Amino acid sequence: MTPTRRLRLLQSATFAASLAILLAMCRPVFSWLTGSVFNEPREDMAHGWFIPLFTIALFWLKRRELRAAAAAPSPAGVLLMLPGLACFAFGSLGDQVRFSHVGAIWLLWAILYAVWGRALAREAAFAVAFLLFTMPMGFLDIFTVKLRIVTAAVAATLLNGLGIAITRVGTGLHCLAGGGFNLDIADPCSGMRSIFALTALTAGYAYLTQKTMRGKWLLFLCSIPLAMLGNLARIFSIAIVAAAFGQQIATGFYHDYSGYVTFLVAVLAMIAIGDLLHRLLDKPSAPRHADDIQSSSPRANPAPHPFAASAILTAIPVILLASHISILRAPPPYQEGDEFIASSLPVLDGYSAHIPYFCQNEHCLASVECDFGEAPPAKCPRCDGPLDPVSLGEHDLLPADTRIMKCNYYDTLGNGWKVSVVVNGRSRLSIHRPEICLPAQGWSIERGHIENFPLAGGESLAVHCMDVRPRASSSSQRMGHGYFFVNPRQRAASHFRRIFISVRDRALARRVTRWAMVTISADEPLASTERRRDDTAAFLSALFPRVFPKPPAP
Repeated sequence: MTPTRRLRLLQSATFAASLAILLAMCRPVFSWLTGSVFNEPREDMAHGWFIPLFTIALFWLKRRELRAAAAAPSPAGVLLMLPGLACFAFGSLGDQVRFSHVGAIWLLWAILYAVWGRALAREAAFAVAFLLFTMPMGFLDIFTVKLRIVTAAVAATLLNGLGIAITRVGTGLHCLAGGGFNLDIADPCSGMRSIFALTALTAGYAYLTQKTMRGKWLLFLCSIPLAMLGNLARIFSIAIVAAAFGQQIATGFYHDYSGYVTFLVAVLAMIAIGDLLHRLLDKPSAPRHADDIQSSSPRANPAPHPFAASAILTAIPVILLASHISILRAPPPYQEGDEFIASSLPVLDGYSAHIPYFCQNEHCLASVECDFGEAPPAKCPRCDGPLDPVSLGEHDLLPADTRIMKCNYYDTLGNGWKVSVVVNGRSRLSIHRPEICLPAQGWSIERGHIENFPLAGGESLAVHCMDVRPRASSSSQRMGHGYFFVNPRQRAASHFRRIFISVRDRALARRVTRWAMVTISADEPLASTERRRDDTAAFLSALFPRVFPKPPAP
């Protein structure tokens, strides 16, 4: 057997062993994707099942190029494995699968680089990177409010231009002519779900059909406006059907199948733009000299000494296996205490306090307020069902070690603030973002921003404020919702900052960070006017030092 043949066999065996170890490391990632992402309607990731198949198909289509690009093992590829391992370990130890997901994809590419060199890694880069489209992008739902408002505004302009009198209230479209109709562009109709699928589709289409790198990128960057165009066509068609045949047909049968309109319009536009880019960018080039062709071909890695090549190939699975064992043997994180939080929500000077109780009958779900310290009714006054300080939905969704406190406060002018404090246990599932929970409860989020409210002593408290409106209502009256997070060392108004701190503490300090999520709901936005902002600041100044007697530094 020739040395070259022996090296190729050793490279193939190394890659097979490394891939097997990587797959074993990724079992939690696979369980998360197949159990909680691809089959979860809220994630809109049903197309995720086809992404690995497309990647395998790309490898098959490029098999000749990959075989020609295969060269000697590369120590640079071994070094490039380290960032992927760090990201994977950070996610695994920090209980945040998205980091592990990205780290695993990076590792796959780095292993190809280490085993067969830079030229093959460059040829395989797109096929491997395409696996990123299996990543759920639910964290981007912060943009859905803006997408909904833009879609509603453009649809209203077009409909008014056609002579259908439309009044837009936030994300709602209201028509009083004829039978009239009321449509609200909810979060699922914002176009974000179309963007997830169409970016993957456009990326694959651009890679296979465009000959120039500039054409590939230009077509790929068109995926977001294409998705918005398709979604606008869908909303526009629903409004037309509502005006012609009534709201019941438009929001019933037609709405359920109108998603095909989005993809039909977007795909046709994608093909048209791709064809235009062909004509503009794919200009015939003059034949190149043989020397130019030879000089432009990818250069292979210089062949290392046989011993060095064997050492590089041996190091790849050893590093992966050692990392896998280290992650499995890491000590479990300890859970810190919650002594920084008061044991219960207090009575505040100048405010009356009422404790809400919630019916546990799923067919009723009524709520009852009782004065602070007063015993609640024995049964629900509406259905005689049992009452509890925690709602039925919270009982069902939140882990058992989650701590929940609720109290409704009213000032002398009748202004009310409903306060809820949720303290997480060991699981990160104790705290859910309001941007996800509120739409599921029938609210439309019209605006979101971070507001700094002054507190006593010259401090300020950053609160993520949202203007919300009942989705079923055509009223322009908005209500207020705000939240912030506090742990024993710091506080935050950003959900993403809280997550990163939690992952960092769990991965590096092996500590389950105890967070208190404080949410405040009111009958009007928390900072809509200067007077309203002052009222909210006065309430927070009274509440915050009583709930957190020893608050952390801002």
